[in-house]
Amino acid sequence: MNLKLSRQFITTIILLLLNVQFTIAQKDTLNGLGSDTMLPLMAALASNYGTPEEQVLEVEGGGSSLGFKGLDEYQAEFALSSRKVRSNEKTDIENNYDQLIEKVIAYDALSIIVHPSNPINKLTMKQLKGIFTGEIKNWSELGGEDLPIQVVTRDQYSGSYGFMTSVVIQSEKSPADVKEVHSNAGVVDKVSKIRGAIGYCGIAYVEEVVQPLSISSQPSNFVYPSFRNALNKQYPLSRPLYLYYRGSDKRKVQDFVNFALSDKGQQIIAHKGYIPVL
Repeated sequence: MNLKLSRQFITTIILLLLNVQFTIAQKDTLNGLGSDTMLPLMAALASNYGTPEEQVLEVEGGGSSLGFKGLDEYQAEFALSSRKVRSNEKTDIENNYDQLIEKVIAYDALSIIVHPSNPINKLTMKQLKGIFTGEIKNWSELGGEDLPIQVVTRDQYSGSYGFMTSVVIQSEKSPADVKEVHSNAGVVDKVSKIRGAIGYCGIAYVEEVVQPLSISSQPSNFVYPSFRNALNKQYPLSRPLYLYYRGSDKRKVQDFVNFALSDKGQQIIAHKGYIPVL
């Protein structure tokens, strides 16, 4: 190879390498942050979405509150939330002269779970409130064993905690010995190991090591947290799952939002055990 051809060859290789680096640098990454409940759903959507070399979706849990903080601080394009945005969170984000857009992409049934040995298989909303505020302290008060009730709850950053507080407990009061964990899987694990425990988790996290309870907003109508009952909106603790994003990012995120709400996206959501949007 003569000197002229050698220089041309080296130049071509350098240009190719620069082009590869430029392509990698141009890869569009969407960052989702927030609800632990929504992680399996988002991971499944992400693995089936688009063309990897054109756009990548990365999701991280930590709680719905952290998702809104991530939007406010421009650390994420999506906030994943299992509760509705609070007025102060919305104000903080929109104070940056931006619009906060809300999309419901699925529904969940917040399941109340106990140890599988517990003979109690149903509770009213009033009884549930009594347990989670510490007014009911022993399972014998509900017709069960003479066994202290151990409440297992999520941390304050969790959308599930926010939902329970606003819809069920309607109070900041809680038992003195409450056990706080930081994930749905952590709640399931803790409840499965403590005979007197009760906790809550998203329907997609329920396993055979715990027993879900039927819940009633009226004493005579108990509904089990099944996929069908949640789909029919009969289960009283059904809730929407949201994606929130800034209006300034709409063009960047719209393709993914459309995919999540498409027939294929909704089939993926249903396959993961969540309730599709009808």
